[in-house]
Formats: sequence, structure tokens, C-alpha cells
Amino acid sequence: MNMPAISLICGAATLAVALSASAQVVIRGTETSNQSAGTAASSSAITINTGDRDVVPLIKDTKDAKVDATTERTESVTRARLNDGSYFDWLHTSTVTKEVSPGTTVSSTDVVEKDRQGQGRVSQHTDATVNKTATGDVRETKAYTPNSSGQLMLKDAVDANTVKTGPGATETTRVEKGVDANGNLVLKQQVEETTVDHGPNEKVVTSQTKTVDHLNGQLAVTAQETTSITTQGSTKQTDSVVRSPGVNGWQVSGRTTTTETTAPDGSVTRETIEQKPLAYTSKTGDDVTAPVVPTRKVVETEVRKPDGTVVIQRDVFQHDVNGDWTPQSFSTKEADKGYVASVPVP
Repeated sequence: MNMPAISLICGAATLAVALSASAQVVIRGTETSNQSAGTAASSSAITINTGDRDVVPLIKDTKDAKVDATTERTESVTRARLNDGSYFDWLHTSTVTKEVSPGTTVSSTDVVEKDRQGQGRVSQHTDATVNKTATGDVRETKAYTPNSSGQLMLKDAVDANTVKTGPGATETTRVEKGVDANGNLVLKQQVEETTVDHGPNEKVVTSQTKTVDHLNGQLAVTAQETTSITTQGSTKQTDSVVRSPGVNGWQVSGRTTTTETTAPDGSVTRETIEQKPLAYTSKTGDDVTAPVVPTRKVVETEVRKPDGTVVIQRDVFQHDVNGDWTPQSFSTKEADKGYVASVPVP
């Protein structure tokens, strides 16, 4: 199945879990394609098990079509569940991507949000340009959202420049800007990232985030992150460590470890463990550095069935005071309230 087609569904499931404390989320999807006509279609849905029944808060249908030799169009409709069990078309997303010259593409995305009465408004518009060369690529993105009068106004802009520095090595600088009260673009943060391949089975990504120090107006490093991706046979492990400035210098403020195993039949099992510092510590004086401890675990299984259906099951666990992983419980009452307000606009 085309996984990007269910990215909104996955994101919605994640947020629904976070807000409603769901213990089990199952994402089902199907995909069909007509290569001769240059079209493809997919459908996906969240199924949240409440213990006594299943609730399907969101269903998403996506169609991809090749308009001509240089232009592609993607249309998706997300339907949200009402309290009475019926559905209404909530989000309509349309993306047009065109190759304007060799190596250069431009895309435009409109997200139209509808209310329960069927009235729609553009909730986000995004323009993006990608220019690829033999030495790297340059990406520019601008996002617009409506103001109180409904007019689309620039919200933020991101410029990313990637340069190949050697075999299997790149350096990327990403500049993120927001809009101030006067409508002017101002720097939010700058991320500098280096990616290096260490042989065919390991990749290391190091980055540092710089934000503006409002006291002196200069950029200062506020976060460092190192991500190591290793592959051994059918298992891929991703270990990411975030460091933040502390009293005694840079200290670990978070760690995420994801282990992904692919079975011979193509099914995937993915386990992610998140670690954070304790909410409190008994250390005093100069010894205030607290180690990170496991706090949350997410287990996902992705299975492709013979009929073309892809089933993703997602279970979330919290690390309790006894050091055990306990599954999150689900409130049936919360499920009846619907999930429209809980899902971010893509």
C-alpha cells in the first residue's frame, strides 16, 4: 500500500491515542492501480477498539492521476464520524505537482475544511519548489492560512539547501521563518544537519538547532541531536539522542529507540521506546543532571493480506511506577464525542 496515502490517518491515530488514551488502534487500507491510465487509488481507515466495540473515527480515500507527461495530481477526501455513526466529508486535499524543467518541480496544495453543514473554506495553502542538481538540491516551501477575515496570509516559510560533500555524505541547512504581528518574515530557527554513510549498513545523522537569543539578537545553539540507523539482515534499528544545554553543560534530554523487523512475508513489526528525564530528582547542588528513563512504548504491526489490504495495529504502553509497561486504557464515552477536533490539518 502507498504509505504516504495514510499519513493523515496515522497522524490522526497518534493524536487520538494521546488525547483519548486509546489502547489499540488498527489502520486498514486497500490500494488499486491502473498503470495504463496512469491512475492509482487507495482507501484507509482508523479502527479504535474500545474493549466492547470498534469505533472508526476517520476514513480517507486518495486518488493519484498523471495529467500529462510533466504533471501529476493527487486528490484525497477524509470523512469524519459523527455521534450518530454517520460520516461527512471533512477535509479535501488537492496537490498538483509539475516538472517545469529538468530537475525542477513545483507543487501547490490546497486543504479545504468543511463543517457539518457542508460549508467549506480553504484552511491551508502550500507552495513548494524543489531544484535538484548533481551536487545537491534546494527546497523552498511557503504555507498560507486564513486570517480572521478569511484571507490567506503567509504563515511560515522554510528554505533547505542540501550539498553533497562526498560519497554517501551530505550537509543540509534548513532555515525556518515565521510571520510577526506586522506580517514580516522573521527567523524562527535554523537547523544544520550532516548525514554520513558508514558502510552499507549504517548511517549517522548529526544536527544542531539554532534559535534567536532575544537578549542579543544572535543565533545560539539550543539543541543537538544524533541519530544512528543500522541494518542487520531483516532488522533496522534507529537510535536518536537529543541533548540540551544544562547547568553542567550539554546533557541528554531525550532518547528514542525504534527497532523494525521485516518478516519474509513482508509484514513489519515496529517497536519504539521513548525516554525522558524524571519529572523530579532527589539530586541537589551541582549534581542536578538526571538520567533519562523509559516513559512510553509504541508497538506497531503492519501486515499485507492476500486481498491487498494492509492492516496496521498500534498499541501504546506507559511505564508505570513499578517499572512495568502497562497498556493505555480507553474511554468509551470519549469515543462517542468524535475526533474531528483532535486531528491536525495536514
